[in-house]
Amino acid sequence: MFEVGFLGGGNMARALAGGLAKKMPPEKIHVIDRHPEKLEKLAADFGVTVHEALGEWVTKLDLIVLAVKPQGMKAALEPVVSLLNPKGAALSIAAGIEAQVLRGWLGGYPVMRAMPNTPAMVGCGTTGFWAPADISSDAVAQAKTVLAAAGDVVEMDDEAGIDLVGAIPGSGPAYVFRFMEALERAGTRRGLSPEAAKALALGTVYGAAVLARESGEPFSRLRENVTSKGGTTAKALEVMNARDIDEMMDEAVEAALKRTAEMKALFR
Repeated sequence: MFEVGFLGGGNMARALAGGLAKKMPPEKIHVIDRHPEKLEKLAADFGVTVHEALGEWVTKLDLIVLAVKPQGMKAALEPVVSLLNPKGAALSIAAGIEAQVLRGWLGGYPVMRAMPNTPAMVGCGTTGFWAPADISSDAVAQAKTVLAAAGDVVEMDDEAGIDLVGAIPGSGPAYVFRFMEALERAGTRRGLSPEAAKALALGTVYGAAVLARESGEPFSRLRENVTSKGGTTAKALEVMNARDIDEMMDEAVEAALKRTAEMKALFR
């Protein structure tokens, strides 16, 4: 069994480490963070090995997961370089920092990239994953094992796909939550209690997602199945289509991609 370490113990690292602790010996999962309270909770909840300082334990790692915020990544990596396992690899889950930049900061160490989303915290994540061609098959398998501990993993053909993952499933939960807010408000404006409106909005989105996943049908077919000609759903969709929801979402994704490009430029 391989050993994995998380550089950073924030929410996403916690989600991955917690899920992974159900699939492998937790003592082989290491986490370092500058906040002792986070480490104490990780150890108590999952039994993982925690560290307040770098040391020889880093050299034992087959895979090191870079889970530091982008703005603090370069400084966090500087003291790590001399401790890295020469036969290991790194997996970054940070947005906006390209693999070649990270590889340079790590003295040429092999780097893979992934972009999880926040539903990973409840085991329902959707993560985009990309590995350069020169990464070993063992390192790729280890990275996929870590990421799959918190949900689905979708492989990207190239690194540019990671940017799109950030703009769709990465930011996507916020898009869905915003829709849920709007549906909830539409209910309260028409007399529903806040509790009832929230429950109806939540149940609608959850049920639709489960149905879509289990049926395997195209989204368009599922929509058609709910829409009777001239009925209430058809009238509601006419309003949404008149506002051009497709164009709105396209512009939203493009805005997210533009911001990603700006972030990448800062770290080059």
